[in-house]
Amino acid sequence: MNTNATLTTDVLGWRLRLLHSFTNRPFLQSIVLLLLGATSTLSFAPFYIWPIYIIATAYLMLAWQAAKSSKQASAFGFSFALGLFGSGISWVYVSIANFGQVGLPIAILITFGLIAAASIYWALAGLMYFKLRARLSFAFRAPLFVLTILLFEWLRSTLFTGFPWLLPGYIVEKSWLFELLPIGGIWFVSALIVMTSAAITTALIFKEFRYLAVTGLIWGAAGLLNYMAPSYVHETGTKQVTLVQGNVSQDQKWLPENAAPTLTYYQQATIENISSDIVIWPETAITYELHQVQPYLKPFSEDVAQQNTTVITGVPIWDSKRNSYFNGVWATGNGFGMYEKQKLVPFGEYVPLEEWFGPIFDLFGMPMSQFRKGPSNQPTLQAGELSVAPFICYEVVYPDLVRSMIRDSDVLLTISNDGWFGHSIGPLQHLQIAQFRAKEAGRYMIRATNTGVSAIIDTNGHIKSELPQFVRATLTGEIATVSGNTPYVMNGNLALWLLLALLTGLGVLPSFKLSRRT
Repeated sequence: MNTNATLTTDVLGWRLRLLHSFTNRPFLQSIVLLLLGATSTLSFAPFYIWPIYIIATAYLMLAWQAAKSSKQASAFGFSFALGLFGSGISWVYVSIANFGQVGLPIAILITFGLIAAASIYWALAGLMYFKLRARLSFAFRAPLFVLTILLFEWLRSTLFTGFPWLLPGYIVEKSWLFELLPIGGIWFVSALIVMTSAAITTALIFKEFRYLAVTGLIWGAAGLLNYMAPSYVHETGTKQVTLVQGNVSQDQKWLPENAAPTLTYYQQATIENISSDIVIWPETAITYELHQVQPYLKPFSEDVAQQNTTVITGVPIWDSKRNSYFNGVWATGNGFGMYEKQKLVPFGEYVPLEEWFGPIFDLFGMPMSQFRKGPSNQPTLQAGELSVAPFICYEVVYPDLVRSMIRDSDVLLTISNDGWFGHSIGPLQHLQIAQFRAKEAGRYMIRATNTGVSAIIDTNGHIKSELPQFVRATLTGEIATVSGNTPYVMNGNLALWLLLALLTGLGVLPSFKLSRRT
């Protein structure tokens, strides 16, 4: 008799037999997972229906558990991710189709290729789960699921610059777990979300309730923090800031004849808000190169300095010594400093494995930027007495990069140009990610964009004020300077490692079941 098969039947019963009936029709199961992945996008901004993602990934674990082959498990993971990224990051199509100078078929092909590339990580996660599940006890299936998902999400976030978009933890903004961000950061809450899904599955299928009990305790503790959250940082003063949202359409932004009128608008908007301590212009608000425009702006810089106002703007930087262009931030007036973007957008600002992919994009006629990566360990910008940690567009999605600059900063700044993505949900997801960085850091986040959403975000990750998209306007408000640091800033991913150690410990404990008398 096959003892393992008997154990499977006894332990899993009708629940897994029902799932096996689906896996006898793997194509149907893949369609179900595709739809579940697609609806999981509703868990993120701007929809915030967070339970959907937990239910969908719980079902994914069921599918992986019942898969009959590694090929099947990989297909299930790929299908789920294809639905998730197909609905959640389909906005990349807008920039490719509208500004990539390629036809509709090529734009669709490139978009699908990027979505499929992100989905491959989940296929590999399914393969790994299938290969390891038979070697581990039923009690260890939950830790295996959590570790597998986190590993491949980390790889997706790291390789070829990485694409850490739609991480599991970003669904928690409207849930109790949002209060755990200052303790453990995005990877900690991501682990808790996947752990919640695994706890539900193991309770229903394996009748293992240890994970459900621990998960319930953590959720309960997070609930208490929502009512009595400790103050990790303390406000020490306030400053007035103005964000200038130029709303220059992407197809007009880089035309030579528009460079001077656009710069004039930003200067005039600054003069009208000269009482502010800091005025922020968005990413590449100046379309001239910095060395070209600095002499022209010298009188303007001297005037705003006399008013104790700092102007911070995005600007392209040409460095003749390094023979390279950089996407930069420059502080002038009553401030100083320059920053060069470190994290470039794959296939937008640079081409990964350029010797292979570059000729393909040349064939399609796509205009690829020639920016180069800025050096690490750059100093913060200075705005009067304030230290400002700047991040350009995509960089704000990297929690470790942001954390590395927090200790030396009084406030966080992200400038962006989300006009590439039109009226899609991409800019709203981007705004949510900035809120998470503010919550993790316990710092105000100033977000200045070309077309919106420009916003002032407080230390709790809440939006204090914002401008609507696609309007030319300014936003003036107060930010607070703070002292102190959150546990996440001080300890990094320590909470994550402790949680994974707890999960592993629970997995190796023997199961406690009442034996039936015969």
